[in-house]
Amino acid sequence: MKFESTIIDGIKIRFAASRNAGKPQLLLTSPQPMSVLTYRNWWDQLSQRFDVVAVDLPNHGGSDSARHVTTVSQHAVFLGKILDHFGLSHPHAVGPDIGTPTLMRFMADNPGRIKSATVGDAGAVGNVEGAFLFRALVYWRFAQWATLSAGGAIGGRIYCAAANSVGYRLNKPSQEAKADYLAGSTSFAKLRGQVGFLGSYPTETPALARDVPRIEAPVQVLNGEFDTFVSETNSQRLADLLPNSRFALIAGAAHYAWEDNHSDYLNKVLSFIDGVEALDNATK
Repeated sequence: MKFESTIIDGIKIRFAASRNAGKPQLLLTSPQPMSVLTYRNWWDQLSQRFDVVAVDLPNHGGSDSARHVTTVSQHAVFLGKILDHFGLSHPHAVGPDIGTPTLMRFMADNPGRIKSATVGDAGAVGNVEGAFLFRALVYWRFAQWATLSAGGAIGGRIYCAAANSVGYRLNKPSQEAKADYLAGSTSFAKLRGQVGFLGSYPTETPALARDVPRIEAPVQVLNGEFDTFVSETNSQRLADLLPNSRFALIAGAAHYAWEDNHSDYLNKVLSFIDGVEALDNATK
């Protein structure tokens, strides 16, 4: 993956791209507290099959911090600017973790703009369930304050270490990847944005529970079989509310299922997109 940067709405955004005009469009978004380097094991196959763009969202990875792009709804609005900037008119999207509520909000508000989505391992609709740390960061202002009070260098390290401890079961990330993820969270401004994103859930996820049933595009909801950080019930609830969805577990994987068992996850992504493309071609 070759990283570049661009300016979108005044914010420096880091991305990787393999532009292939005429092939199906695909957008990948960064999880938290990670970056799109998490898709490095997929990149060769994606580059051959898609017109693909992978983007670190504001406050994440190698992109700049942005106080005005913190909540789920604010990220969803910014997602539209990303699509416009890269000329992605009707892409498939892959957005696990924080990409899940972001994509669901965007798709509910912009019907027909996303062709299909693969999401999961996230809280998105209604009350979120999972490990104490996850729920505390969502619902307790004290936990949010405590994470930030240590400052970016210390608070970010603690946050990343805690997340990594429950993120992997099968495959550990390389030192290069871990360093990249850590660099994206040890800036106080970025960490503030990441904590603020989770802190917006009490307002955002009840609204999404009301709004996702109007999403007509096909959505695949995946979840690590052994995700102990964000409960599988969150993904199952989302799949149940969506009118055109499928749900599956990623065998043996923990919370970072897309990286922990990257081959199973990628196979499910490719199979799902192939099915959507085949149906679309058949109806033309």
